[in-house]
Formats: sequence, structure tokens, C-alpha cells
Amino acid sequence: MDELARFFALERRLLERVSTRQEPFEFGVAYFDEEHPERYYSSFLRVEARADGLTAEVLAESAERILSDGAYEHRLIVVTDDHLAAELAPAFGALGYRASWSVVMSHRRPSDREGEVPVQEVPFVELRALIRQMYVEDPEVSDDRADSFTEQQGKKERTIGAKFFVGSVDGQPTGACELYLEGRDAQVENVGTLERFRSRGVARSLILRAAAVARESGASKVFIVADEDDWPKHLYERLGFDQIGRSGEFLWVSD
Repeated sequence: MDELARFFALERRLLERVSTRQEPFEFGVAYFDEEHPERYYSSFLRVEARADGLTAEVLAESAERILSDGAYEHRLIVVTDDHLAAELAPAFGALGYRASWSVVMSHRRPSDREGEVPVQEVPFVELRALIRQMYVEDPEVSDDRADSFTEQQGKKERTIGAKFFVGSVDGQPTGACELYLEGRDAQVENVGTLERFRSRGVARSLILRAAAVARESGASKVFIVADEDDWPKHLYERLGFDQIGRSGEFLWVSD
């Protein structure tokens, strides 16, 4: 199994454990977290392979059928085959879907330099307030959603054994990240820093510590995912992560 296939297999296993329900459909599997329906990336359709009759229009119809019970204001379709996603993108755009690309990266090289911010592994309960504060700083996230998104992260401690890390500056908690371990595979996720502490090496220290813990725990592969158009991708490259592929994501949200 190549690295990219190995990541998608890891992602699938984690989704199966954290979701409250799964629904196979003609071109893949729909995953649901019915406890947090407002979070787009917790309830969505995942398309894993090409198949006869697969078009953007058919996938949009599937999303409408599967996610139209009134609990979901969005329709999200994730296509793990990069080339297929690129082919479907124009048609999804015509249907009113917004396209984005997630870059999958694998930790293969030493970092350009070490982290300097102290990092500790702590239980979620000690990070709840910090994680919520980071959500509140996002102008697109309401207070209610900040509460829900925070608790959804805490749920991962119970369902997939997520490990949580906190970085501190002058003794004050300033940023956090998560680590998911599944056999010999691991993923670093949800890296964040409070606005006033950014550009001080917090994210660097968090990621490098999480990756080190993954290796110490027996992981031979450590992955991280970045938005193709956002700056963290370039930080991850400096930390020793190489791009191994990407997936396409098509989102529609009701007005």
C-alpha cells in the first residue's frame, strides 16, 4: 500500500469510529455525526473510486437525498481521487458548489530547526477553554458553534483515543493540537494558536512534539493535512512533511 492509500485507509478507520452512523451509497460511504450536525466535515459523502455513471450531478443528487432530513444545512462531497475531483470541479461549480483542495503530507525529513516553545500532553478537559477561545476568535464561528465544535473535539478523546497537546508562552496556554494513533499510522490534526501569540513558534513546537510522540508510540507514518491555499502548508514543509497527494472537497451551504 502506497503512502497516500495508507493515509486514506487511516482516515476511513478513524471516521468509522467517530461517526454515529454510516450509510453506504453507490459511489462510497456517507458519514454522520448526528450529535454535531452543524459541522460540515463531520457529516458528508466520501467518494473513494471512479465508477460508471459517476458525475457531479449524480453526486449532488445523492447528497441531497442523504443529507436532506432537515438536520443539515450543508451538502459536502469529498472526492479522494485527485484527478477525478479535478474533472468534476467545473460541473460542481455550475451547481453552486464551492471547491477546495486538501493536501495530504507525510513526515519524511528532519525539521529545518527544533521547536522552542514548551509543549505538554494533557487531557481534553484541561484544554476545553483554550480550544473554545480559538474558535471564538474566528469571526465566522458563532458562540453556539464554538461550544459545539469544542465538544466535538473532546469526543475524539473518547472515541478514537485522541491525544491533546498544549503549547505555552511565559506559562500561559497559547495553542493546541491533536494526535490520532491507529496501529503504525498517525495523524496530527487541529493545530491552532491564539491570535496574539502567532508567529512565535507555537505551531512548530506543537507539531514536532506530536510527531515525536507518534514515533515513540510505534508509528512508522505520521500524516498531516493542509488547505492547499493556506500558509500552514509551507510551515509543514519546513518541519519535514512532503506532499503525497490531495483530495477535492465540494461544499454547498443553504442561504
